[in-house]
Amino acid sequence: MRTKQVDIYQRYTPIPIAVLITAANCFDCDIYIDNGKSKVNVKNYDEMKKGLVTRNRNLLFYFDGKDEKAAEGRIEMLFQP
Repeated sequence: MRTKQVDIYQRYTPIPIAVLITAANCFDCDIYIDNGKSKVNVKNYDEMKKGLVTRNRNLLFYFDGKDEKAAEGRIEMLFQP
């Protein structure tokens, strides 16, 4: 399992949830965002819509599976300016 903290305010424009979900679905590993009280499955639209909290500047992503390193790199790249 890998973890990565991502600064979501690094970009000038926010990333649409659909872009994040589509990128996550390209990988076999499980990808979650830790909101402190719960974890949200990045591949699930309903969970992302209901459970994603973006009040904090940083999101903590969890990657677990055979292609977790590649998934981490792709998600990190999405948030680059």
